[in-house]
This record gives sequence, C-alpha cells and structure tokens, in this order.
Amino acid sequence: MSALSKKTIAMLLALLAAAGVAGCDGSTPNGECGLIPPDTANIEDSRRADLLNAFKFAQLEDELTTLHKKNMSSDGNDLLTLRNLIELQRMGSRSESLVRMWVDQRPQSFFAQLFAGMFYEDKAQSVRGSGYASGVRPEQWQTIKKYSEQANGYLQKAMSLDPKSALPAAVLITAAGRGEPVGGRTALQWQQAADQVDPKNMAARIQSMNYLSPRWGGSFEILDKMVADADKSLPSTTEHYLKYSLV
Repeated sequence: MSALSKKTIAMLLALLAAAGVAGCDGSTPNGECGLIPPDTANIEDSRRADLLNAFKFAQLEDELTTLHKKNMSSDGNDLLTLRNLIELQRMGSRSESLVRMWVDQRPQSFFAQLFAGMFYEDKAQSVRGSGYASGVRPEQWQTIKKYSEQANGYLQKAMSLDPKSALPAAVLITAAGRGEPVGGRTALQWQQAADQVDPKNMAARIQSMNYLSPRWGGSFEILDKMVADADKSLPSTTEHYLKYSLV
C-alpha cells in the first residue's frame, strides 16, 4: 500500500478546512470563511428547530429550500446544507414519531425523506459505535442492519425526488462504509455516484475522507483518485483549499 501523495494530503487538509479544522486559506480568520461552521447555533437554526417541533413542516421545507439554493451557489455547496440538517437533527426533537409524521404528511418532500434517512442512519451509527467491528455483538449487527435498511428506503426516495442532489449518496457512504453494501452499492460506489450526480459536491467528499480510508477498508490509492477527480471538477473559487501542501 502506497503512502498518501502530496496532492492527496493537500486535498485532505483542504477538506478538513471545510469541516472546520482550519481557516479557508491558512490565513483567513475562521469567522470570515463561510465554510467554517460557527461555534454555536444561530437564530436561524433555532427557528428551524422550532418549526420542526411545532409540526410546521411546509414552512420548514420552504426555509430549507431557500437555504439550500443559497448554499449551492456558495463555495460550501451541499456540505453547508448537510450541516444545516445535522444541526436541525441536533436541536430538534429526537422523536421517531415526529420524523415519521413529517414523512407521512409530506411524502413528496425531498427534505422530509432525506431527514428521515439521516435519522435512521444516525441510529445505526450510534449502535455501531466507533470501536472495532469485532467488538460489535451479533444482535447489535441485526439492529444496525434494520436501521440501515430503513435509512436506505428513505434516501432512495429522496434521490428520486431530487435526482440532481448528491446529499442522499453522501449519507449512504456512511452506511455502506460499515462494510456491507447498502442499496446494492459499496461506499466507493456511492462516492462515485455522488460525483456523477454533482461533480462539485463537497458533502460526499467529506464523508469519503473517512469511510474510504484504510481504517474502514479503503486505501490511499482510492483517496488519491478521489483527489484527482475533485481537482478536475471543483470550481476555481475552491482552488485555495489545495494550498495546504505543507509536507
């Protein structure tokens, strides 16, 4: 197995910057870079959580749609929307009945289906934990499989509602990254699918940085290819992320 190339290290550092580990270009203060998440939730996050908890699903979807369009025109692309949904998940009710109510009442909503998929994938990952696979008991694997199948169903529906979004594939990278294919695809195949759907996606690349690494059965060669593909398709406004070639 080869070591990470200099170019891959540069991209990984860039992706870490996008995840909030470093400044946009190594000198820009975090507060001035739209890709760096704030330390605390803002008023808009709280308002969206209130809408969810108050069952005002249509109004919530309108806000998410507007926010998503804004995100997609920025450097952060769909990564920012993924963060928005994670924050909604964190601040809103963790009630399974609430998530199901949103989907049942708004079955043609992309965000309802995506959020439900994220909800069940989070439950699966919570059961899996971050330890070695050998430490997961057989009954836990059964529970993980059940939640993964539920997540996959909602995420497949989300893909059908918005075929141009790579966000469902980004979530499925996590599910398939546990070892077994989900929806008939491995984590690598979901990453490739995300790039086909949206060559400028950031969310799937952030997920891949972890789940296509050797720790989860991937390789440095896979990461090298991901970097090469990203370098070809990312817009010029994100070129500065590649400047983290310090080694």
